Amino acid sequence: MLKTYVIWWHSKFINEIDMETTRISDIVDKTNKTIEHLKKLQKLEAMGKIKVKTTGSLNPIYLEIIDSSVESEVARNPLVEKLFE
Repeated sequence: MLKTYVIWWHSKFINEIDMETTRISDIVDKTNKTIEHLKKLQKLEAMGKIKVKTTGSLNPIYLEIIDSSVESEVARNPLVEKLFE
């Protein structure tokens, strides 16, 4: 079974902000948390261990694992969802 790692950008970022009681501070807090998780993936990408597959869309963002030693780290990232094909 083939594993595909994706980030559902809107659901992991926009949709998780409470729309009923939205405050600027809520948006900033969620944005900062999302950025921290993205920075972890950015470091792996900079080291050549993962890369974003070009698909012409940002929802979802497909991740390609280049170095299998980081697969568990990618899978544990709260932004990443594992699909089975």
